[in-house]
Amino acid sequence: MGESGHNGHRERMRERFLTVNGKGFAPHELLEMLLYHAIPRCDTNELAHRLMEAFGSFDGVLDAQVEDLCRVEGIGRQSAIYLKLVGEAALCYMDAKSGVRYKKDVFDTPAKIAAFLLPRYAGLSVERVYMLLFDNAMHLLDCYHVCDGTVSSVSISVRRVAEHAYRKGATAVILAHNHPGGMTVPSGEDVRLTRRMEQALRLLEVPLLEHYIFTERSFAPIMNRCPVGQESSYAASSLVEVLRRQLSEGYRWGDE
Repeated sequence: MGESGHNGHRERMRERFLTVNGKGFAPHELLEMLLYHAIPRCDTNELAHRLMEAFGSFDGVLDAQVEDLCRVEGIGRQSAIYLKLVGEAALCYMDAKSGVRYKKDVFDTPAKIAAFLLPRYAGLSVERVYMLLFDNAMHLLDCYHVCDGTVSSVSISVRRVAEHAYRKGATAVILAHNHPGGMTVPSGEDVRLTRRMEQALRLLEVPLLEHYIFTERSFAPIMNRCPVGQESSYAASSLVEVLRRQLSEGYRWGDE
């Protein structure tokens, strides 16, 4: 297809998009149109199909690392960075919308925390850390994307987390990260990091209630490990009571 043919196809796609307000577009068509803005002259329809084939899904493309995107024929560094930007912008939008939606909800059980976070970990191929900040009634103040890691590790800045909790005026904090393709079993580093984080936040008089590990379909706590077979009762337990106990008794994780 010549340059005029590409331009005509793109204009028809744009008009179709406006006519239906984006409804009914296949994922590869949305990806094709996104690439218009990064690649002025190219058959981005074919390129969108190559990306979907390489990463399996639309969200897989946006979650892919720049280096992996660049391995796909037709994707240069500028286009790869653009796709990462779109992915991060989508996360920012989702978090902003979720803040409005969940502002009045009370996150008083692990099950409610899991329902909020599980969709954010769906399809991720790298470890991602979130920090949830709450007031003293367990209303969500902020869902903070702390950092990303590799497929098997992540490095968290304790200072960065503590400073953000302080700036937001949080009364309680919950940490979460995922184990892509793994199990909800904490590593030695997961446990050591949790202890350091609990100690740092304690200096600010902000209790760390829990640090959860997520997989595609499940989650488990690090600080209050529940016995096998009692997962359902743990999921329904009261985080408000944990917060009250920590505030009233000066409880520290690991205290006997």
